[in-house]
Amino acid sequence: MKRRDFLALTLVPPAILVGMGPALAQLDTLTLKPIVKAVREGDEEKVRSALLKGESPNQIDTSGQPLLMVAVVSGHMAVVETLLKGGAFPDTLDKEGYTSLIRAAERGDVDLVELLLSRNAKPDAQTRQGATALSIASRRGYAEVVRALLAKKADPDKADFTGRTPLAYARQAGKPTIEAMLRKAGARE
Repeated sequence: MKRRDFLALTLVPPAILVGMGPALAQLDTLTLKPIVKAVREGDEEKVRSALLKGESPNQIDTSGQPLLMVAVVSGHMAVVETLLKGGAFPDTLDKEGYTSLIRAAERGDVDLVELLLSRNAKPDAQTRQGATALSIASRRGYAEVVRALLAKKADPDKADFTGRTPLAYARQAGKPTIEAMLRKAGARE
């Protein structure tokens, strides 16, 4: 690749480069900042080192995702904890309007959910469609995630933009245990 072509590609927004083929994927790995590469690989030591060198934990990777979100979606608990300790904002939205807490709930990962909640992630944050971590966990049947969210006062009556509440999702999905948990927390019909 000629230097001129390389420089032209570095000026293209990362979101445009996504999905443009193996050649660009190879270029991507050559141009990644060390912290982005470390987060993708789940290398907590390299993430810590990059933070100590002054890298921001609130960067966006080349796919348009906040680094914290990349770590959450990959299930890299140690990296998530390091980013949060380094100052990552727990409620930053990804390109689809999800917070890290909502993505952790979507995964059914109670440990990540509890970690994010302990770092003051908003339990009632909503996606662009109005879904909350509680409604997603209720629909998918993740009882431990529901329990953790309710313990941090997630609103059991918070409806999405279609009017469905976590209780409605649990009922629709046939999750009686979760329905009972939500009713005990004060969910109304």
